[in-house]
Amino acid sequence: MYFQLLFLGLICLAAPGLVRFAGYEIPRKPFDLVGIGGIFFLLAASFGLGLNVIDVRGLPGLFRVLTIIAFCLAWISLIVGAVWSTIEVVREPDHTVVHRAEMRA
Repeated sequence: MYFQLLFLGLICLAAPGLVRFAGYEIPRKPFDLVGIGGIFFLLAASFGLGLNVIDVRGLPGLFRVLTIIAFCLAWISLIVGAVWSTIEVVREPDHTVVHRAEMRA
């Protein structure tokens, strides 16, 4: 499970850079939310791995709670960022989906 979280976190962190590389000229905030989701995925993975490393009384319960909180924040920011960035990409001035719909009307 941790490999998947680490991989998903790294991909989410790379998304804002890949968008710039692709040349989309939209506000940075939606894609920054996806990057923040990647940070929270990496945080959830680190808390989960910390359960196996530290064997102090009371800390495993705290790490489980922190893992769940980070995981939930990661999914929320990823979903909001993905929906928001999809709307912004479709609303881009020279986007073909919106342009074809306007030509039909």
